[in-house]
Amino acid sequence: MILVKKNGNNNKTPLEDYTTEILVGILENNQELLDKFVNNILKIEGKKFTVDSQEKYTLHGDTDCIIDIVIKNEDTTCFIENKVNACEGYRQLERYSTVLKAIKEKQNKNVFLRYCTKYYDSKVVKGIDFLQYRWCDIYRFLEEYKENNLINEYICFLEEEGMSSAGNFNYEDLIVMSRINSTIAKMDECLDSIKETLSIKFNNPNERDYKRLKQIVREENYVVWCDNIISNSKSYISVGFTFQEELKTKAPFLNVDLSIHETNIKYNDVKKIKEELENIFDSNYSDDEELLFSFEKPLSDFMKSHNQFEDICDWFNSKICAVKSLIEKIE
Repeated sequence: MILVKKNGNNNKTPLEDYTTEILVGILENNQELLDKFVNNILKIEGKKFTVDSQEKYTLHGDTDCIIDIVIKNEDTTCFIENKVNACEGYRQLERYSTVLKAIKEKQNKNVFLRYCTKYYDSKVVKGIDFLQYRWCDIYRFLEEYKENNLINEYICFLEEEGMSSAGNFNYEDLIVMSRINSTIAKMDECLDSIKETLSIKFNNPNERDYKRLKQIVREENYVVWCDNIISNSKSYISVGFTFQEELKTKAPFLNVDLSIHETNIKYNDVKKIKEELENIFDSNYSDDEELLFSFEKPLSDFMKSHNQFEDICDWFNSKICAVKSLIEKIE
């Protein structure tokens, strides 16, 4: 997809970033289109709106908020949180709601909170004008403007990423449905086998238990993880399978991720050796709040193995140990 390639780099940049920034670019260059988007999709009355992305708001006594899209005019402020293959962050909508209520009180503005997702993900946010919609709603709205080359390309992008609709069943779906239980059982066997290594090197791993099927749909991965692995503060190691293809790695692939949040006391130490770590791991991602490094290996690399299960588990275990060694050097 050309739009992705234009913005692509070697980092493990989330699909949300591409999708959001391109949408903002389309809207900010056409005032009439922006106003119609706000009126028809966001269900907010008014005109002469402006649009910005990645705006940071300070929330005293809590984690600061970085808003995906902020829509404003003289009377209105609207926060939009976009999700594609991820779930809501910790108290994310609640924190955004708190900021909006403060804006309403101090600036006497009408405030709105909107939540856009790829999949059905019902939320309840009380005390504020809150509305959910999906990427397929944006797709249908933009179809009326597809004579514009950029908008047409964006529509094609949404189709390629499965964001135009839930889609119809096809023969591939029938094959997947008939084999899904055995496939999940194989992944469970692999992940159960490496829990002991995670427990020894870090702490007892977390799982999503009965919700793990939602993990597959919403986040396109199937993992176990350990929290607070660096200085007993906000950080994690995640181990499992990813189904969404990345820029450098063919899906599905095995992954072992190391993440550290800016609030961790060792964050700046890790940031100083970021370039060194980029040469060790297969991919990486960073933003204002997080550094993430990932070991990745396509599952197809194990297809010819005579000891497939053992080789997969050996790869997981070796990368878990590699992450532990790196953390010991940092601490």
